[in-house]
Amino acid sequence: MQNIEPTLSTIEDYEGKESKEKRMTIWVVILSGLLLGAIYGMIRANSSVSDALPVQTKIIKY
Repeated sequence: MQNIEPTLSTIEDYEGKESKEKRMTIWVVILSGLLLGAIYGMIRANSSVSDALPVQTKIIKY
């Protein structure tokens, strides 16, 4: 049986040999994730939630 699994030296991304296009794609994904997280955090921080709960009881006070 022949071993056909790739070795680290045959992988194109090993030791910084990746293409510039692949490197830019990775940076775009990382930065867009950070941007979306920042936008979500800003919206979450500036929206207010009412803490009051509407409670109605049928207790009659004399």
